[in-house]
Amino acid sequence: MRAGDTLVPYYESMKQRQLTWKRLIEDAVATMPVTFSLSDVLAKREAFAKHYPQNRFVDAKIRQSLQILRNQGTIQFLGNGLYRRLDVSPRFSPLIDETLAAQYAGATQIARIVLETWAELNLYCLRCDADALDRLPENTPVADFECLSCTTRYQLKAKNGRFGTTVSGAAYAPTVKASSEGSMPEYVLVEYDRRFSTVVFVDALPGRSITPERIIPRRKLSASARRAGWQGCNINIDGIDRVAIVRPAGIAQELVRSEWLAMLARSTDERC
Repeated sequence: MRAGDTLVPYYESMKQRQLTWKRLIEDAVATMPVTFSLSDVLAKREAFAKHYPQNRFVDAKIRQSLQILRNQGTIQFLGNGLYRRLDVSPRFSPLIDETLAAQYAGATQIARIVLETWAELNLYCLRCDADALDRLPENTPVADFECLSCTTRYQLKAKNGRFGTTVSGAAYAPTVKASSEGSMPEYVLVEYDRRFSTVVFVDALPGRSITPERIIPRRKLSASARRAGWQGCNINIDGIDRVAIVRPAGIAQELVRSEWLAMLARSTDERC
């Protein structure tokens, strides 16, 4: 059996869930000795390539993912191609890295890639003690992330500056459907300052508070548009109760979770 083949069945079983490169490398590192080498990880390239068959730069993605794990403080670089697994929770960082989207020109696309990467590295589940969220496949209706432990879903909204009373939503019809069925994801609002490449404020608000009346349809795209006929929406968030996740000085996870669960309990009592 070749190195890495033992991981293939696991990745094959996850085809419906497009695991990120970070998650793939993180899971592989977890199976290695406390001290391991870059060569140990590179030896599993065939298993990783089966998950991303179109990627021609597997070795580069492996190195990049190890760099991310090092920046998070979960592994330590010892030099000469050696690493040590630290088995600690990831370290929070407010910094965003626009070099991750260097190949893109559009501001919207750059912001999406950079902020979703930041969220994957720093956000955690509000309903359980999971310390990370898993990015959902592109074009998943309504949601961007999911907790692998309790399956709570999250929608990420980000803005360079401060949000007003509305945020842009996803496609109108699926959003109204999710709201009517009570399956809206929790919303995470990220406000960042691009001048300093820093996330400044992050708030979370419960998806169940987004009622159909708060969903405002936008004009359908014209016939000449690439997605002709597509209709998005805006969401009125004015007055919705929320919990702070990030402030300039940072907020402890335990406090955030406690306030979140207390807020959900209050809103349940109000409905009774």
